[in-house]
Amino acid sequence: MDDIRRERLQIAHLWADLFSKVIGGMALVVAAWWTYANFTVERTHDPTMEVSVVPSVHPLRDDRMLLNVDVFLRNVGKVAIAPRFPAGDGDRDVGLEISIVEIKPLSAVGEATESGPAGSDPEVPWFDWTSGDGDPRPILVKRNLLASNEDFRYGRYQLNPGVRYREPFACIIDRNKLYAIRARFWTEKGSVADLVYIDTFSGGDALRPVPPS
Repeated sequence: MDDIRRERLQIAHLWADLFSKVIGGMALVVAAWWTYANFTVERTHDPTMEVSVVPSVHPLRDDRMLLNVDVFLRNVGKVAIAPRFPAGDGDRDVGLEISIVEIKPLSAVGEATESGPAGSDPEVPWFDWTSGDGDPRPILVKRNLLASNEDFRYGRYQLNPGVRYREPFACIIDRNKLYAIRARFWTEKGSVADLVYIDTFSGGDALRPVPPS
């Protein structure tokens, strides 16, 4: 009787062990498929975001105008996105950067800059945001709009999926000028940017650069 009971217990143990291994194997298959579907097919590990600049101008006294800039950040991915935080006192490629320059009139570009980039027409206005070539007049260069944000200062700032964030900025500019405004959101992998132009000749009409065809 004891031998029969012992044999039944051994068989039950074998079946339980086999069942555990089958369940474990199925769990590994499901986990592998979930990882493949999310990180390869849908690429949910890739931070995806949009940066858009919306400027407007308002007349003041004399020949001055108020420039309002709304920078919108939207995380269109499925994971939170953190900005690049400062690595040192001189680190400026961080947070949400805004730069504003005045573009010189067409007739003055040839006088201000003898030659542009290789192969370019010296009579066509141009400037390089990275090096400053092209002799634009800087109004504001590489201001971090998140510098005063407490979460950013303590390394807690992040953009959650599906949320649209607004970061405003304002400054005084001149009438009858053309300005270029660029916003860049820095991450550890690089930056996402938007560039618009706005003039103050007749109320300020924002112009986005036309991509090459």
